[in-house]
Amino acid sequence: MLQVVHGASTERERPLPRLVRDVIADPTLLTPRYQPILSLESGQIVGFEALARVRADLDHAPISLFQEARASGVGPQIEALAIQRALDVATAERLPPDVFLSVNVSPLVLDHPVLWETLRARDMRQLVIELTEDDAVDDYRSLRRAMRRYLARGARFAIDDTGAGFASMRHITELWPAFFKLDAMLTHRLGRDERRQALVRALAMLARDVGATLVVEGVERPSDLAHLTRTGLPLLVQGYAIARPGPPWPTTSRSAERAIRGARLT
Repeated sequence: MLQVVHGASTERERPLPRLVRDVIADPTLLTPRYQPILSLESGQIVGFEALARVRADLDHAPISLFQEARASGVGPQIEALAIQRALDVATAERLPPDVFLSVNVSPLVLDHPVLWETLRARDMRQLVIELTEDDAVDDYRSLRRAMRRYLARGARFAIDDTGAGFASMRHITELWPAFFKLDAMLTHRLGRDERRQALVRALAMLARDVGATLVVEGVERPSDLAHLTRTGLPLLVQGYAIARPGPPWPTTSRSAERAIRGARLT
C-alpha cells in the first residue's frame, strides 16, 4: 500500500474527497485498460498504453480522480497508485514479452519519491514512461537527472502531445526521448489535410534521424489509417481505428486489418 503524504499544513487539514479516499483504501477500484500500439512496418502490435479507469459503478470519470487528487495535495500518490495497478494487472495477465507497456507520468511526479518507490523493484526493460503536458517544466536539467535513473534500469521515454504547442517541442529538443507521440488533434481527418500530412512526414523524419520513433495517436478513422499506411513511413499508430482500450490484451480490429491490407495493394 502506498503511503499518502500531504504537502502544506493547510492540505493536511483538508479532508480528502471521497473518491480519492476510496481509491487509496482500495486500489482495485482502479481498473486499467490497455490500448494497442501497432507498427505499420511489421503489421504487429509492439506496445500497449495503460489508461487509468475508475470502476464503472462509482460513476466517476478518471480525470476527476486525478484533478481532485492534485487539488488535495496527493496527486503524485494517486498517479503512482494508478501506475502500480496498471503494472500489477499487466504482470498478472502476462504482458507479452516482445511488447512495451506505456504509462503516463506528469513531469513533476517523475522526481517524486513515491514514483521511484513504486517502480524501483520492477524490471523496467518493457516500460515506456510517457511524460504528459500536465506540468510546466522550468528546469530541464533536473528533469534529465530524474530520467537518468529510470533509463539506467532499461526504461524508455515518450513525449505526449507532440506538435500541440511549444512545450511539447521543447520537451523533445531538451530530452530527446525514444518516442514522439503526435497529438491526436493533429490526426483528425489527416487523409484530407495536406498540411497535417506534411507535419507527420517532418516529425517522422526527425524521429528517424535522432534514433526515435513517431507514434501517431488518435487514429480513429480507417481512411486515416489507410493514408498513414500508404505513406510508407516508419510509424507506430494508436487509436480506435486499430482497437479500443480494453482488458488485457486487445488485438487489432478486422476493419484495421482490411484498411492496412487495402492500402498496401494500392
